[in-house]
Amino acid sequence: MYLSRLQLDPRSKQARTDLASPYELHATLCHAFAGPNQTPARFLWRAEVGKIPIVLVQSAGMPDWEKLVQRFPGYFAQPPASKPIPLEHLQPAQVLRFRLRANPTVTKKDPNNPDSKKRKRHGLKTLEEQLEWLHRQGAKGGFSVLGAMVVQSERVRMYKHDGSGPIVLQSVLYEGHLKITDLEAFKHTLAAGLGHAKALGFGLLSIGKG
Repeated sequence: MYLSRLQLDPRSKQARTDLASPYELHATLCHAFAGPNQTPARFLWRAEVGKIPIVLVQSAGMPDWEKLVQRFPGYFAQPPASKPIPLEHLQPAQVLRFRLRANPTVTKKDPNNPDSKKRKRHGLKTLEEQLEWLHRQGAKGGFSVLGAMVVQSERVRMYKHDGSGPIVLQSVLYEGHLKITDLEAFKHTLAAGLGHAKALGFGLLSIGKG
């Protein structure tokens, strides 16, 4: 797997458009993963909002960021930096720092139609629910949460390309420490991401020593 760090230039009209819309940003990033009339490979990404706009992108293969340079001149403030993720250094019972922006949800039956088989996804709003969700993800994903805090929790409104009504998602930024309990399952979790709405910038689990 590869991790790319992209520093977008806010003077670029396309960069400003992308930073204002996860749908637009995902569509732009897709150009680095496919040629004309090709389906782009799946990837995970997260925008780090700050004075300098940074986008982290994790992918199975090396992206071709030159396609974005050619398509959108001035899009990047600095040349994109991509590097392999050294999964071979991971060990069972290893303790790691983590950072994750996720869309924690639960699926429930419609209370107005209890006989229906259809279920609806609901964002988790309380701190307790959000942390419980993270622990459940760890139990399934090969890690245990040693300590975690919710750095940010907000409902975000996103508009689709076609101008149709917005969708509203619960966005939660977690930070803390985890312990690897099942190495192979954990590697799969890193590659696949956590939770829903991955195309919209959720689910990328970033890890580091310490």
